[in-house]
Amino acid sequence: MARGESRREDRLCSLVSKANGEDPIGSAKAVKNRLIVELPQPWPRNALGSRRLVEGLRPVVEGAQDASLLDAFSAILPDREYSRNGHTRVLFVRRPEGPFAAYEREDLLVPDGELVAAVGVLLEGSGLGRFGRYRQETDHVRDLLVCTHGGRDVCCGKFGYPVYDLLRRRHASPGKLRVWRTSHLGGHRFAPTMLDLPEGLLWGHLEPWAAERLATRSGPVADLGPFYRGWAGLRSPAEQAAEREVFAREGWAWAGYLKEGRVLSSGEGRTEVRIAYRSADGAASGAYEATVEVAGTVMTMESSGDEELAEVDQYRVIRLEKA
Repeated sequence: MARGESRREDRLCSLVSKANGEDPIGSAKAVKNRLIVELPQPWPRNALGSRRLVEGLRPVVEGAQDASLLDAFSAILPDREYSRNGHTRVLFVRRPEGPFAAYEREDLLVPDGELVAAVGVLLEGSGLGRFGRYRQETDHVRDLLVCTHGGRDVCCGKFGYPVYDLLRRRHASPGKLRVWRTSHLGGHRFAPTMLDLPEGLLWGHLEPWAAERLATRSGPVADLGPFYRGWAGLRSPAEQAAEREVFAREGWAWAGYLKEGRVLSSGEGRTEVRIAYRSADGAASGAYEATVEVAGTVMTMESSGDEELAEVDQYRVIRLEKA
């Protein structure tokens, strides 16, 4: 019997997930790109269905998704400090070729009347053209996106907003760190959830102290393991589980290492993976190899409400060695 099978009385998915001991590792959606657009609230369940969305933007975004040119779309709430009247901020992050530490990011502040055309050019991937003049110099700025999308799942609003508010008040820093309210990031059963850009680190079940550690990147990384959903640069849960163990061993410097994962073999509940890495200056390089097994299942709830509980696999690293 899966752990927590009898815990059916609580209908908030995040509380069910935590109470039943669900480990979030391996739940990070691997994406090649993500489009992030400022959008005033309210946000319906699908943010693209908002009446506040600039006319013409939805078909451009959905067309790109249908053509497999766009993996993910998120809305962010305009901010009193970061936003400008009559303009819309657009962030577009894309995965570089080969090993990487961070997604490439375009940050544009576009006049509202040119938004649809600018997004179209971004999605085509052929350069910014005339929209280059709207590019913001934010290469050294981190963006923390905290999901507060209560219209998608009540847990995101109930548990996400306090974490956003804490980080926005205490840790946002001009030219260094921006904190945003965002729409659905996936995995609302892990609320509060957060995406750390440009690296693409995903976190969940965040406690206030853990969120502050993440904002400052301080203290032992191993302490934050229970909140790590994984790095969006790795495609499989096994690779994400192995990378978490390496991250804990190497410390915060690991976030800046160029990395690449590969599944060596898989079968009978075990997966052999290899994580190759090197520092930006080339001073450190190497690889780790790991054996990851499915360590049972837990019962969890994908969304809040009357949904039945479902079994999900849990992952454990049973071997980790430098290759």
